[in-house]
Amino acid sequence: MNERIARPHKGRQRRRAPKRPQVSIPDLGTTIAWIRDDLGLTQNQAAAAVNFSAVHLGRFERGESKPPPDTLEGIISGWRLDKAMASHLRELAGPPIMLAPPDALRSYVRAEKSLRLNLERLQARAIPAAFVDPFGNLLAHNALLTTAFPGIQDIGSTSIWMFSDHSKAVIVDPEGEGSLTVAMLKSALGRHRSSAQARELVSALAPISDARRLWAASVNVTRGRDSQCPLHAYDANHRPVSYQLALTDGMLAHHVQLLTATPEEYSGPELD
Repeated sequence: MNERIARPHKGRQRRRAPKRPQVSIPDLGTTIAWIRDDLGLTQNQAAAAVNFSAVHLGRFERGESKPPPDTLEGIISGWRLDKAMASHLRELAGPPIMLAPPDALRSYVRAEKSLRLNLERLQARAIPAAFVDPFGNLLAHNALLTTAFPGIQDIGSTSIWMFSDHSKAVIVDPEGEGSLTVAMLKSALGRHRSSAQARELVSALAPISDARRLWAASVNVTRGRDSQCPLHAYDANHRPVSYQLALTDGMLAHHVQLLTATPEEYSGPELD
């Protein structure tokens, strides 16, 4: 979150910090409480910043009532939340977007000859690629994807792979990539929170200690990856390489996304 409101002086007023959730499907009340805690504010201070009572804010945080649209917008502007978090809160306040089951999405991709040909064309251009759902479940992929990211085919998910031992052997900055993955997943879980994939993802990540730690470490969300933020890794010959990752929402009616990892000259941190 950018341009935050000023934090209070420590020790002036004791605040009751809400328990930070571990891996879970986001809800509006818990997220509002977490943002307030991240800003370092008591309920009284946070409510005063948006001109309504701490009693109402407490009810919102406990999930006893939902803020009306104008009140939610007041929280967004009064707490100076960034665009990604503003969108996240609005999505949590609205109805969830249901996803078709992964098997149905895979059947759709396999039935579309043009999609298979697209993967083959990207293979010919030396670009690892896959079709995924919004949670990173693999629906179809070319052979280069499994070469660039070993073990991803067996795991079947780009998101879960990011917290695996496979990724730690390949990714230059597993901590940073894990944090970014968590921020993207929180956003996707907010949009598609009632889907079977959401429950399956949380169940898969909950036992992983790194996922739990990074989940509780930050409230931040992001809708996608910055184009100026390549993924730095090692190739099959353990040579450093950077990948320009792109996720195309070209088939939103079916919730299918094209993920490409275009290799380029290494531009990451200095290596030993």
